[in-house]
Amino acid sequence: MARLWAKAKKIIEGKNFAHLATLMPDGSPQVTPVWVDIAGEFVLVNTAEGRVKHRNVKRDPRIALSITDEKDPYTMLAIRGKVVDIMTEGADEHLEKLS
Repeated sequence: MARLWAKAKKIIEGKNFAHLATLMPDGSPQVTPVWVDIAGEFVLVNTAEGRVKHRNVKRDPRIALSITDEKDPYTMLAIRGKVVDIMTEGADEHLEKLS
């Protein structure tokens, strides 16, 4: 498991685009490219309040995330789970770090 986590962490921490899938009110998927980061065992996604993905996860926290390695697009990571927290403190600084 530790070896798998090391590979996943490398993809998350790389300069890779991820695609975040959330659920619309009618249950249909909505997918958005996002930058991701990692903090401990949590994957962080930064978005502006009021965007579709933000509204969707406030209503239904279930998500899927797909990340491909920019250097080898055949290497990818897929994560399914739930948003456990929505934070605003430090968001601007986090966005600067990601960009």
